[in-house]
Amino acid sequence: MIRKDNPSDIGEAEALSLVVIEDEEEHFRLMKRVINKDLPHATLHHYRDCSECLEQIDRIQPDLIVTDDRMPGMNGIQFLEFLNERRHNIPVIMITGREDEKIAAQAMKLGAWDYLVKSADCFALLPRLLEKVVREKRLRESLKETERRFRDLAERTSDWIWEVDTHGRYTYSNPLVEAILGFTAEEVLGKHFYDFSAPQERESQKKEALPLGDQGRPISGYVKRLVHKDGHEIMVETSAVPIRDPSGALVGYRGIDRDITLRKRAEEHIRYLTRQLMSAQEMERQRLSADLHDVIMQDLSTLKIGLDTLLDGTEEAHPSLRNRVAELSKMLQESIEALRGLAYHLRPPTLDQLGLVRTIHRTCEGFARRNGIEVDFVAGGIDDLHLGSETEITLFRLIQEGLSNVKKHSKATRVAIRLVASYPKIILRIEDNGTGFDVESRLWSSLNERCMGIRSMEERVALLRGRMKIDSRPNHGTRIRIEFPLQEKGVG
Repeated sequence: MIRKDNPSDIGEAEALSLVVIEDEEEHFRLMKRVINKDLPHATLHHYRDCSECLEQIDRIQPDLIVTDDRMPGMNGIQFLEFLNERRHNIPVIMITGREDEKIAAQAMKLGAWDYLVKSADCFALLPRLLEKVVREKRLRESLKETERRFRDLAERTSDWIWEVDTHGRYTYSNPLVEAILGFTAEEVLGKHFYDFSAPQERESQKKEALPLGDQGRPISGYVKRLVHKDGHEIMVETSAVPIRDPSGALVGYRGIDRDITLRKRAEEHIRYLTRQLMSAQEMERQRLSADLHDVIMQDLSTLKIGLDTLLDGTEEAHPSLRNRVAELSKMLQESIEALRGLAYHLRPPTLDQLGLVRTIHRTCEGFARRNGIEVDFVAGGIDDLHLGSETEITLFRLIQEGLSNVKKHSKATRVAIRLVASYPKIILRIEDNGTGFDVESRLWSSLNERCMGIRSMEERVALLRGRMKIDSRPNHGTRIRIEFPLQEKGVG
């Protein structure tokens, strides 16, 4: 079916079946003339009384009916009442006399789509009125079809689709809510969105969601805990868009809740396994560091002492031999220093002896001395905290990895590191004045090349339930911001 956008072309675009109920032949001829002129594709069916039309209405199935109010036998009002009883959804235009405005109002209440008051030129206005009613009919049909599609989709999806008013009360819910929450759609209607929230999150969800609703902003990826009808908790991810009236005023929200309970459990399991893996790695690092320090370095130190005293009491030793022994002693000392650095890198003993902040200070000083890169480290509020060993080693590794990336990639001359406890979060910032890079392309290349620097940092941040943001551009340096919930040892 072809439909033109120009409203004046309705008659040309689609053949219409029109019924005219008029007992005065002269009036019908006038109507027929203007209809045939302006709507040449319209098919007219003329009846002199309403009863005659009703006998044929199921056969011809008209698109629109024009009827005079004053008819012999059944009048226009009775005709509308009969159509309503039989549920005939056909647009009706009522023609009334000037003194019959009350009749016109009654007709509109009964479902007439419009009315035309008889006058000298009233029939000339009829084609435009017909076009208007036909457009409205098509619009209503289109809206019904859209609503049908929406309801078909809403009732067949696996997600909970809902609408709320500006107070957060549910005004619509698809049947899938029962599969997710255990409540029927009827039980949900009229309730506030936070009535189903987990008790420990109810107030926070009200504080977070209601201001967003007042601002009329879209909501995307909002994760929350809800309580099933049988009492167990589930996790859903919410996305929603504002609903506005024709004037643009906010009247509510339409959204989707997706059950992500299984996904979150899988993520928690992966996080647990990753934590166990990293814990095992740290234990192995600690063991290797201890072995290097307590066994190999002690043996090498003993060997060096023996080498240094090898020629004691042998005055007749040749100078070249003494020089050779001195060279070997120096090489041995360099190996000891290298092993000491390796052991420190594996697991700095000062982390347990001096604490996190002083250990980071020493690491930064050593990095600056070895690489000729200025490191400005400042910590605030960290010394007063009782962080768990996992948090401390994670922070240390993040800074260690950040400095390693600066050395390998940035060509920077200066690095600024800020570690601040700002309740309820810990914030770590690492900034350099190096060459910078395109963040998106670097992340993709790190996947393809299996470079673990940035990915390793992201994994460690994820274990602390934090987030990391990288801001960098070529020739403008790099800024890394990490923040995660402040969780002290023995708390929570």
